[in-house]
Amino acid sequence: MTFRESTFGNTLGEDYSSHETRRSTKNDTKVNEPSANELLNAMRDHLRSALALSMKPVVLRKEQFLYQEGDDLEFIYFPITAVVSEFKMLEDGRMVEIAVTGKEGAVGLSSIFSASHTVQNCTQVSQAGTAHRIDAYTFEKLMRQNESLRTGLNKFVDSYIRQISQKAICNMYHSVKERLCTWLLMVQDRCGQSTLKLTHEQIARTLGVYRPSITCIAQELRASKLINYSRGGISIENRKRVEQSACTCYLELAC
Repeated sequence: MTFRESTFGNTLGEDYSSHETRRSTKNDTKVNEPSANELLNAMRDHLRSALALSMKPVVLRKEQFLYQEGDDLEFIYFPITAVVSEFKMLEDGRMVEIAVTGKEGAVGLSSIFSASHTVQNCTQVSQAGTAHRIDAYTFEKLMRQNESLRTGLNKFVDSYIRQISQKAICNMYHSVKERLCTWLLMVQDRCGQSTLKLTHEQIARTLGVYRPSITCIAQELRASKLINYSRGGISIENRKRVEQSACTCYLELAC
C-alpha cells in the first residue's frame, strides 16, 4: 500500500513522542485524552478502556493526506483537535469536499464496514491537531466481539452517510457564500477553536470553486463584521449572523 507524501511529512501522522516541538501540560493532557473525542466518550467505560490499550496519540499536520482513494484501510483515526476532510475528484480535475469529521466522530469507519476494507475517498487534514489512531485489524476484531460497540458505531456511520447526502445537495443548489458560511461553522464545531487556520486557497479547493470568489466573499463578510482574517487564519466574529448567512444545510450538518 502506498500513500501520497505531502510537504508536511509522514501521511499517517506523527506520534506525540516524536513531535519535538510539543510541550505537554496538564490541560494539554486532559484535552487530548481519548475521552475528548465525543464518539469515544459516549462508549461504555470498559469498551473505551479496551480501545485505549491499542490506541496511539498522533499529531496530524495541516494538508496531510491520510488516505488516497483506493488505499487499503490501515488505521482508524479519532480526531481530538484535528479536523479531516474527505474529497471526490470532479471531471475537470478539481476536488470537492463530501464530508468533514472532527471530535464528534472517526475517520475510516465507513471503510471498515465494507467487504474490501478499501478507502473510497481521498482523506486530508484540513485543521492541524491531535488525534488517536488504532490499527484497523485490531479495531475490527474488537468490534466483532462487542455488539454494543457495533451499535454505537453504526449510529455514527448513519450520520456520516446523511452528511454526504446533504453535502451533495448543498454543493449543487446553494450559493458559494452560503456554503462558505456553513463550512466555517462546521469546522469550528468540530475543532472547538476560535481561530481557524485556513487560507482562501485551501477553502476554494475544499468547496470546489475558484479562489477569487472566496476572496471576494470573505472581504464582504469581513466588511459586515461577520468574520475577520489575517494571513493563514480566519475567526468568526459574529456567529449568529454567520449562521443566518449559512444555508439551511447547517441545521442538518451541525454536530
